[in-house]
Amino acid sequence: MSLREILGDDAAYFGPSWPLDRSVGVNPLHGVIHHDSDAALDAVAARLGTSTWPSASHFDEARRRDIAVTTPDVPLIPSRPGTVAERQLGDAAATLVTVVGSVLLELATSGDTSEATSQMASILRSRTGWSGASRRLRRRAAELLLANDDELLAPLARWSRAGQREELARHGARLVGWMSWAAWSDEWMREAHHASISRENVLRLSLAVDLAALEVARRDSGEEPSTPSASTAAAVRRSLDDAVHADMLERLSRPSQPSPRATMQVVTCIDVRSEVLRRALEHDSQTATIGFAGFFGLPAAVVEDGASETREGLPVLVAPSVQIRGGVAPSGRRREALALAGTMAELTHEPEAMFAVAEGAGWIAAPWLIGGVVAPRLRPSGVRESGEWRLVADDVVSLAEGALRGMGLTKSFADDVVLLGHTATTAANTHAAALQCGACAGHGGGPNAAALARELNDAGVRAELRRRGIDIPTTTRFWAGEHNTTSDEVNLFGEPSPALRGRFATATAMMRRELDERWHDSVGEVRRGATVRTRDVADLRPEWGLANHAAFVIGPRSSWRGVDLAGRAFLHSYEPDSDPSGEILAFILSAPVVVGQWINATYFFSSVSPDVLGAGDKTLLNPVGDFGVISGTTPQLRVGLPWQSVAVGDRPFHLPTRLLVAVEAPLARIEVAVRASATVRALVDNGWVRLVGRASAQDEWHFWQSGVGFGVATEKPAALAC
Repeated sequence: MSLREILGDDAAYFGPSWPLDRSVGVNPLHGVIHHDSDAALDAVAARLGTSTWPSASHFDEARRRDIAVTTPDVPLIPSRPGTVAERQLGDAAATLVTVVGSVLLELATSGDTSEATSQMASILRSRTGWSGASRRLRRRAAELLLANDDELLAPLARWSRAGQREELARHGARLVGWMSWAAWSDEWMREAHHASISRENVLRLSLAVDLAALEVARRDSGEEPSTPSASTAAAVRRSLDDAVHADMLERLSRPSQPSPRATMQVVTCIDVRSEVLRRALEHDSQTATIGFAGFFGLPAAVVEDGASETREGLPVLVAPSVQIRGGVAPSGRRREALALAGTMAELTHEPEAMFAVAEGAGWIAAPWLIGGVVAPRLRPSGVRESGEWRLVADDVVSLAEGALRGMGLTKSFADDVVLLGHTATTAANTHAAALQCGACAGHGGGPNAAALARELNDAGVRAELRRRGIDIPTTTRFWAGEHNTTSDEVNLFGEPSPALRGRFATATAMMRRELDERWHDSVGEVRRGATVRTRDVADLRPEWGLANHAAFVIGPRSSWRGVDLAGRAFLHSYEPDSDPSGEILAFILSAPVVVGQWINATYFFSSVSPDVLGAGDKTLLNPVGDFGVISGTTPQLRVGLPWQSVAVGDRPFHLPTRLLVAVEAPLARIEVAVRASATVRALVDNGWVRLVGRASAQDEWHFWQSGVGFGVATEKPAALAC
């Protein structure tokens, strides 16, 4: 019997947590998507002693927004049974969790985790600052930690394999943040990271500390734990799902505006914040918009002039295979300032150094800090300069062709085609990367847009594309830029005409008015100006990010042009006639939609379980290294988003529902695309997302039935009858 064998599939129970500077939205239960979603949510609720369903306040907020919903009886939060040691030792068990967290925190910030087991044992023997953890307990825990699996697991030998797995699952559940970081270290880390820790490290340490505590207390391991039973929470979740999804489907069923011949086409990211900008742009009848993943199909690592590190300019699900090079190298003084800022950031993130730095550098930093609060307009804006970005790849033409076909942009080109990435700027924010798209590891899409535009303007590339069936007129010019979602600005690169800039100025003014009204309605105050929001180091909520999203919509823009989706939908353009093989649809479902579900789960859990599966109160968070945050001095890594990203005070802003995936395409093609990916099939069949489809804008929506697909006519949920 080995620890690895007992873990089995449950080793991947918790999803990965990316480092802070490249964080993305993640489903914290991604490891169990092949199980029924309600059963998985009930199990984690019982193990964690937390809620995994919307509260009464979420239903109240839905009604305030005129969403027809009835509040069901909300189940009580389950008691927290925890591990065997927690059940037997009662209040003293809190010390054990502190010990485990403290060891992991010291290990992760040591700068080298290559000998993790021996390092953890050494920390256990040498540390004396844990109240309630006797020297005898710590020494015995160190011995068990270094023992072979037979000795470590001997107290569990009389249990069934199911009981053993349940015990280890409970150990993982009480260390969610560390298990999530370990999941990234085990499965997603592409280059060596000084703070990497394996899931086996985490569970071995936790088990050793618990067993040592039981020995010291002269108690055996007791009865084996039983698997948590199902609760009635599923009905609560579905009630809010049905109401919010019915509202979205009613909007998606409204008639669209006609699509005249466009003189300008704008390709934006599928991000929900782009939906508002797209409607504003399309208020000009000669402007058409296209939704496409904001890395523009370029699987590239971005190498910026003057930067010390390469970053990945693509979703984390994809590995980079080409490079984008260029940008604007900072001046000598600016480069030195950036280097100093980076050094200070590293020092202030280390638990052993942060307080010393605060003491020693406080007087020096005071003017900067006070200025960032009192006069944020004087701080640098963070707006990207355009520079020159170039794509470095063996086959540039194929990348350009793939991007255009993925956009559905292979004919009827306008005179001006704008590729618009997006970014976000904010000051002194540990979760700044979360305000980016949620998929591309906290990096803006401007370089990708600029590199692709450069290639599409190249005569040689156009000539080869023409031979492949994509004829770009000589009158067509591609432009690039970035939509800053914090400042509500569009920064166009290069030298577009005043008329082109004017069209964007008009659209951004319209977008700001709508967002100002939404902000006032949700926060109850006038939204501060862009300059303040992006530069104020004390701003707890510079923007709403992806909060309040509800749907992922795939289909022709003509079906929803002019339809107000209130910034609540990811919009991915898809032209069924241009994809007879269904390959493009299969890719959209297997990559952007999967990432969308991760984002959806991040906001869901941060809303329903802010203190366990969310980061909690933002004002209490401290960064550790570059890999996570802790609340105050508690040595447990936090996952998810701060409470201020999903709520205003005690009032919710984000309505926690599963993601509604609405696809307009032949139903048979949707079924084939779903079944082409085991991950997509698991998400759909096990209820992690709700899938609806229709063949055209004139048809009704059909609902996917688990194990059946669209093949059998079944009644839709009553709340969704629209």
